[in-house]
Amino acid sequence: MRIATLGPAGTFSEVAAGLYQPERQHQIQLLDSLVSCLDAIGNDCDAAVVPIENLTEGFVSPVVDYLVQRPLHIQAEIRIPVGFQCLANSAQPQQIWAQFVAAGQCNQCLNELGLPVIHTASNALSLDALLATEKPSAAVVPKHVNCPASLQILNSNIADNPRNETRFVVLSATSETPEFDKSTHWKSSLLLIDDNDHPGLLVDSLQVFAKQQINLTSIVSRPAGSQFGDYHFFIDFDGHLSEPGVAAALQELAKMNNIHWLGSYPAAAIGNQ
Repeated sequence: MRIATLGPAGTFSEVAAGLYQPERQHQIQLLDSLVSCLDAIGNDCDAAVVPIENLTEGFVSPVVDYLVQRPLHIQAEIRIPVGFQCLANSAQPQQIWAQFVAAGQCNQCLNELGLPVIHTASNALSLDALLATEKPSAAVVPKHVNCPASLQILNSNIADNPRNETRFVVLSATSETPEFDKSTHWKSSLLLIDDNDHPGLLVDSLQVFAKQQINLTSIVSRPAGSQFGDYHFFIDFDGHLSEPGVAAALQELAKMNNIHWLGSYPAAAIGNQ
């Protein structure tokens, strides 16, 4: 398979893509934006591995919004730890490079260092800038990146939340659902599209899950973009489409909402699919 994911080389996205069916040695194509990765599905690539949720920063809005517009399907999920280290070419750096998202996740350490922060578009560019300069400097770099021999590790764990992780999903244009297996922990995802708004719509929808004793693992609202007060809802829950309770819930939900079914897939443990 040809799999699109966010580049450049060394990103957390590339790490996640490498964990998807590693025995099959998929061809990974690194692209420069999330939208490019999503647009590539069914065109230049068979699937894409994109971040959907971060433990500290929540859902990745551009991905959720894209799923409203295009009927893609989740084939798998992957969870990986997200940690950062501080590398430097001097014991007393005078400036530090940091990708803008990484800077937000390492805010406490950056404040303690008290150095001017130079924001970059990627973690790879932060490291490249550090390697190219002769000025005493530092960079925020993912923990999975090996420290070059010319640099030193000032701090091996500078993330505000040392337990932070990101959940990625494997998206494709095909709607094949893996066969149900009782020994597997299954998850499913869907979108409730707000085109039939009425008082209590969300409450009524959530009660459908409660009636079938289905555990919701996440729910996030996104503005519909039509007028204030109109929202779509992205929902994850435990269960597989083949289970009677899930099938019954979907039938009842379909009477109240326009549903975009996203798929049933094995729930991921951290560090693997």
